[in-house]
Amino acid sequence: MAVGAAAAALPVLPSVVGRAEGADEVAAAPGEATYAYVASYANSSAEPSPDGIGLYVFQVDPDTGALTQVQAVTGSSPAWIEVDPSRRFLYACYSLRGGATGRVGAIDAFAIDRRTGKLEPLNRVSLGDSGPSQLTVAPDGRHVVVANYYYGEYIVLPIGNDGRLGPVSGRFQNTGSGPHPRQDSAHPHAVAFDPRGRFLGTADLGIDKVQIFRLTGGGLDLVSEVSVPPGTGPRHIAFGRDSRLLYAIGELDGTVTAFAYDPTTGAIGQALQTLASEPPGYSGPPSGAEIAVHHPSGGFLYASNRGSQSVAGYRIDGSTGKLTVVGYATQGVSGPTNFVIDPSGRWLYVNSSTANSVVQFSIDHSTGELKPTGRTTAVPSPLVMAFRRPN
Repeated sequence: MAVGAAAAALPVLPSVVGRAEGADEVAAAPGEATYAYVASYANSSAEPSPDGIGLYVFQVDPDTGALTQVQAVTGSSPAWIEVDPSRRFLYACYSLRGGATGRVGAIDAFAIDRRTGKLEPLNRVSLGDSGPSQLTVAPDGRHVVVANYYYGEYIVLPIGNDGRLGPVSGRFQNTGSGPHPRQDSAHPHAVAFDPRGRFLGTADLGIDKVQIFRLTGGGLDLVSEVSVPPGTGPRHIAFGRDSRLLYAIGELDGTVTAFAYDPTTGAIGQALQTLASEPPGYSGPPSGAEIAVHHPSGGFLYASNRGSQSVAGYRIDGSTGKLTVVGYATQGVSGPTNFVIDPSGRWLYVNSSTANSVVQFSIDHSTGELKPTGRTTAVPSPLVMAFRRPN
């Protein structure tokens, strides 16, 4: 992969409050377009300023992958966003601080305009004194599951036919601790359904566990779990394309671990391999962040590192699931808490949160190498990104 110095911070976007309904509008191409949604962490207080933008909407050029702004949504900064399987709704969770109010948790539901990609608020469900870090939508679109980082629990909320969220229907509480100062208690950080949609995979940074749940009647039943070495701090997970592999990235030790996984029973098998996610020679503190399997090929895995400011690429062995390093992308990468692969599988976008930019790479489908395209999009503190592909 190409290696280069991190890009300098790009200018912050001007305030666009009051223009969310059309001043920056881009006419949709005939038929439906692909849209990208970016959560900005620049407005992360529980009491947002009047001109604070929490979400940006972009139309994606089908030929180049370039992003053109369509809408800016006033509000607080989401910790995570996800488009539902029907591609009609977007859900966002918030883990905020608000002076005397302490931590404030909430989940928002938005309707997505099919033609323009714009967002229209539907409703908000307050989680009170909580701190959600990630959410996911069930494959049937009927529930949202939330990892409540600060309070050691997973939360389930129902979704109505109109996309609106109902009150909390289920909770599962983890307990325990680990050797690292960040591991004073359970801290769930990841939730993701496996490709077959039968089971939910999770990662708890605080107690060094990867767990599998079944969503049943608006609640969660624990199916299996595996412990990783103390002090790993599993942050995020990714399933292999055929659902027979599960990968986890350790935030606290900067490792990637491959596990065998049975998609029929939800059982996590033995660890097949553990290797560093940081580049060779890096001696600073580790800080693993995001992890994802390339689609549609399923042949490559990517992992971001906020310590070395890089995105590692790996080739996945089709028979064993084990990983071989392809290389490390660093050009323009700064604070890569999240990256995403576009629906076509051609592009990988890194949210360089400390450089106020989204950086685009092309993906070599034969080698898995990430190559800089030279395209960056200015966004204040981009934290997470999600796509809506055409129906």
